[in-house]
Amino acid sequence: MNSLIQKAARWLGVVAVLWRKELRLLLARPPFYVATALLTAGGAAQFFLGGRFFDYGLGSTDLNFFFSTIPFLSILAVPALTMGQWDAGGLLFDESLPLSENQLVVGKWLASFCGACLMLVPGFCVPVTVSFFGTLDLAQLFVGHVGMVLYLAAACGLGVLLGSVSPGAVSAYLVTSVVLAGFSGIHLLPRFLSLPSWLSRLCQSLSFAWHFDSAGKGIVDSRDLVFYLVVTVTLLKVSAGLLRARRRGSL
Repeated sequence: MNSLIQKAARWLGVVAVLWRKELRLLLARPPFYVATALLTAGGAAQFFLGGRFFDYGLGSTDLNFFFSTIPFLSILAVPALTMGQWDAGGLLFDESLPLSENQLVVGKWLASFCGACLMLVPGFCVPVTVSFFGTLDLAQLFVGHVGMVLYLAAACGLGVLLGSVSPGAVSAYLVTSVVLAGFSGIHLLPRFLSLPSWLSRLCQSLSFAWHFDSAGKGIVDSRDLVFYLVVTVTLLKVSAGLLRARRRGSL
């Protein structure tokens, strides 16, 4: 048991070193701050302007106006966090590095995920402002942010995967944005296309944004929690598998 614990501690120690390095690099890049400004300004504009918060008799303290726009703003914001992570191509194939494929993937994912969570911090200006004008639903505030964190975990996993197979930072950004847009908006297809009921349900079950909808309303749904956890772990495992295949020359 002790040897197992020591092995796990060493594994996590290596991941922590990579995580700190990647996070420092991320925080030193301008795209992080552009993405943060986009997420904050877009969410605030949707709530205060789109929700007509300051119009007498029309405004509401329902934070769903704020939360509902975050998944779609993340289509542009999250790829900015993961687009440059794999630029140092030699890192993937240098056999002298004491890093396994799983450690590489987890370390880079942790850095982008922590960066995504940091992007949410300025957005707290919205509920703080609302609290001066009305009563906040604290349960909705908490559940909505938990939902955002889970959504960002899955989105960053997707970004890490697509970044690892893209030839450059720009292509990684574009591909991640397009694929994330697809997975966030696929539940809208039945509104525009006549689809069988089973296919409509499938579109909903695959949608990142659809699984966030309940959390944005302050409703806890264990199925959404399981969805995000399973998707995140699966994306990281696939990323590690692809790196392993590239190291062996299979791809």
